[in-house]
Amino acid sequence: MDKNLNTLRWDPYVFANDQKVLELWTNHFSESNRKVLFILGRGFDVRMNIGIEGLMENCPEIDLDCWLIQFDEGSSSSSHKYEKYAEENFKQLESILEGHTMEIKTISLWSAKGKGKRSRIGDRQAAAILEKFEQIENYTDIIIDISALPRGVYFSLIGKFLKTIDFYCTDRSINLMISVAENAAIDSKILEKEVDDDIGYLQGFGGNLELTSEMDEPTIWFPILGEDKIKHLGKAFSHIMPDEICPILPFPSKDPRRSDSLIIDYHKWLFDELNIQPQNLMYVPEQNPFDAYVRMTKAIRNFYNSLSSLNGCKVVISTFSSKVLSIATLLTAYELMEDIGVGVLNVDSQGYEIDDFEELKNLRENSELFVIWLTGEPYDENTKL
Repeated sequence: MDKNLNTLRWDPYVFANDQKVLELWTNHFSESNRKVLFILGRGFDVRMNIGIEGLMENCPEIDLDCWLIQFDEGSSSSSHKYEKYAEENFKQLESILEGHTMEIKTISLWSAKGKGKRSRIGDRQAAAILEKFEQIENYTDIIIDISALPRGVYFSLIGKFLKTIDFYCTDRSINLMISVAENAAIDSKILEKEVDDDIGYLQGFGGNLELTSEMDEPTIWFPILGEDKIKHLGKAFSHIMPDEICPILPFPSKDPRRSDSLIIDYHKWLFDELNIQPQNLMYVPEQNPFDAYVRMTKAIRNFYNSLSSLNGCKVVISTFSSKVLSIATLLTAYELMEDIGVGVLNVDSQGYEIDDFEELKNLRENSELFVIWLTGEPYDENTKL
């Protein structure tokens, strides 16, 4: 059966950035009956507290609880040398939340695999933070800030909250929002180390790729390209071995030449080694995850329907770009997981290197805050904001 190419869950949508975020929050949380759960990660990233800081400054009377996700990365993690910066962020958070409840949720990112090897479990542990609906049933609003959360954690965390709210809140009584502080200049200063060997489909986003199938459907891969990710892309390609590739480029972008630069950087790999046809290139807006989600969802449905004679296709998405664009991947996979089955393959690095933290602190004020509103009142036909 053909999938309806026009039906999209998040179209229309609610999305805000920069000063519009603070206006949205101020208007929304002015009502006295709001009870808010704010979730964020403890880390060294200087953007960690931008979201909660803006919310508390603009809505000082808000009734708010906080869950802080703390990572156990193991004794060999390179992040330990940046612990003092994570502690600085934590002390600032304590000051911001004075008078409010903060609960620390500790998760392990790794488990021993034998013979000195280890496997990533952060996605499964992140999903397990929400064990039952009763943990969140009394909140009117939940904000998950991903500014200091790794992709392997926030994908499965958001997916679990979305699935739980969808199942229990048919009355759309809980507003779920994602917030993130973006800053390309800071990203360029946080250098990734070697690509990790343990890659795989994220918990809750395995699609039909995790299942053994007797059918030999073609596999289509949609990688969202970002700078300096050739090793990540190569590792993902070797794992997937796709039949067709549709690289996704950010355009429009804050840097109007960014997509051209990416094509130049990856030209040999894309066109000489993989023989990508120019018509397979896709473009999605860099700073609007909903628009990107719409384009990606329609493209995947078109592929699936055009290959219906071959029993459809398997689809994999990988994101090597910004966190805002990664949310488009999450929404696309969540939208299509039941009808088609879309896997999100995650490729992480073994750690990070930062030369000058003072420089990152100086760049912090230029960060841009985004809010992606996923469930609740805006999507209730009987409710208007």
